[in-house]
Amino acid sequence: MKRLLLGFLLAAALAYALRDWFAAPEPLPSWEETDNDPEDLSSDLAKRAREAEGADAAEETPIT
Repeated sequence: MKRLLLGFLLAAALAYALRDWFAAPEPLPSWEETDNDPEDLSSDLAKRAREAEGADAAEETPIT
């Protein structure tokens, strides 16, 4: 019984190793086709911050 279980364990480990060895690598995400481009996101955040500062500055200036 122990040999049978050990055989199944070794066969499963071998199958798993072969599957990982011959599997195609996962493709890397393309930032060009999404809204999550880090470069666009940082410039967008900077733009939002400038707009918010401009809105705050407009509210603080008294109207004469």
